[in-house]
Amino acid sequence: MRKIAPIVLVLALIFSSCSTEQENPVTSSGEGKIFFKLSKENAPASVSLVTMKLTREGFTAINGQLSLLSDTTAELLVESIPEGTWHLKVDAFNNNNFVVYTGEADVIVQANFISQVNLTLNPTSSGMGSIQISVNWGTTPVSPYQFKDYLNNPILIPTGVNFDLDIRDPVMIYDGGKYKMYYTAVTYGARGAISYAESVDGLNWTRPLTNPVLLPGEPGSWDSQCLASGAIIKIDGVLHLYYEGFSNPNDQWHIGLATSIDGINWVKKASPIVYAGSGWQYQLKPTSIVRRGNQYLLYFVGRNYPDYKIGVAVSENGVNFTKYSGNPVLTPNYGWEGTMNSIASVIVDGDSLMMVYSTRQGTKSYFGSAGSQDGFSWTKNPLPIFDNLSTSGNWAKASIDYPFLVKTETQYRIYYAGYKDNSQTTRIGVTIKNIN
Repeated sequence: MRKIAPIVLVLALIFSSCSTEQENPVTSSGEGKIFFKLSKENAPASVSLVTMKLTREGFTAINGQLSLLSDTTAELLVESIPEGTWHLKVDAFNNNNFVVYTGEADVIVQANFISQVNLTLNPTSSGMGSIQISVNWGTTPVSPYQFKDYLNNPILIPTGVNFDLDIRDPVMIYDGGKYKMYYTAVTYGARGAISYAESVDGLNWTRPLTNPVLLPGEPGSWDSQCLASGAIIKIDGVLHLYYEGFSNPNDQWHIGLATSIDGINWVKKASPIVYAGSGWQYQLKPTSIVRRGNQYLLYFVGRNYPDYKIGVAVSENGVNFTKYSGNPVLTPNYGWEGTMNSIASVIVDGDSLMMVYSTRQGTKSYFGSAGSQDGFSWTKNPLPIFDNLSTSGNWAKASIDYPFLVKTETQYRIYYAGYKDNSQTTRIGVTIKNIN
């Protein structure tokens, strides 16, 4: 077996005092600030993100993130660190958000003092090379976001005809040489249906036929009030579209299924294929489906306002599903996530799975990401990858939501819905990250 060498991480920490003079001075600790600058020179392609976490008993943990993809150097400024002994943990992630190197050390923070710390990052598994990373300190941080909003956003706006007054939930599949998008179209009285658009390049979209293509059920049926698009996959030549449906927005939401040969003419199953339950699963919305081995994994958000959590249901044929006993598979645990992990979009990326999900805290809305090997245990990126204040021309500065992740040969794309202010209807845009 090939020997795996560790990463040697050399930290030079510069601390500057920011304490104030007092009339009756007492013994107190100053505060310092650290500028963490990580050169990407010699970094292997597998390492795309380095995170640092400083912890100390009785103090709030300090977290930071360094990107190796956004620029030639990755820089992070951490301010207002009290003097004393802190525990430093550094993790190096690959593109699928798995920790491939990790290391820990105690760091003594002193005002007006320069410390030298040697930290070894050991590989977490075999099959990886080694790297020496030099870390310097400076004064200016960089943006953590690698996704850049498309300049011509929004790419799809409401037509104002039939249900098409407010549009959201873009889900799509590349089929027959083009992208087929199915989105939720909402009209007066919170009635929703599913409409269709298509594109050759995924950026320029047309509506080639009269919408919607899928309408709510007859009065008295379980989905008589609203349909909302959720997930799509092709199984044995048949398109399977999973959707959210309900007869009353305040009651339970269930998951339904419609099938089609051509993507235009759809046949709904009479009953839901996944039923809502109690607690966090009171209202369900499907958001993504992937095939993993001989199983289909259908991801859904469970909503019991204000709490949103992510679960998964498993099937061998894409029709009969059983909820995973270990649900929920993703719950909020970072401050920027508030009480919301929602709208999980999952793709197969190499030998692992990649997820993008939506969340919200106060007036800020974010997209987060996570990675998994089996589709059940997920490792989150500790910081968001995009937010509503990063949209081009502020076209969706009020809110972003309903992400749908697509990987092309050269790009990761997140299609999403957003709006600029409360007077504007929801539209659909895309943010893009180039694959190096």
